[in-house]
Amino acid sequence: MSDILDAMRHYPSVLQACGVLGSVMYVGGFALVQTGRICGNGPIYSVNQLTAATLVLISLVGAFNLGAFLIQVGFLGFGGFGLIRRLRMRQRGQYPLQTGAIRSWSNGPKESVSQGDLPAICDWETHPREPVRDRQVRPAPVGAVPTP
Repeated sequence: MSDILDAMRHYPSVLQACGVLGSVMYVGGFALVQTGRICGNGPIYSVNQLTAATLVLISLVGAFNLGAFLIQVGFLGFGGFGLIRRLRMRQRGQYPLQTGAIRSWSNGPKESVSQGDLPAICDWETHPREPVRDRQVRPAPVGAVPTP
């Protein structure tokens, strides 16, 4: 194992490229979730995070940092657990198939519209709301200010 690590250290530019690509994937995945292009509960986001964590972890071979190592191991552990959980739920039919799919806003909504002209992309946007205390919960109007 140490022979492999020593061989990897002879290519610092490759290790640095892995770290940069991993960080771009982290930020890019987060941007896709925040802009509504993918769902943070879907397997696409989990696979992106696992790949990014692996790349950053590889880059740490050249310049080890314990804090960064622990963060990447945490991402790999919890990301792997979440991905396996989601895939098992899909096999059992307990998880919506459309969750996590990338949808283009220019193509129009595929199933339903959540707010404005943006398509619903997460399972919580496509399912009807649950009744609360025997009354139906209505969504707040866009721009409404909550009352204390």
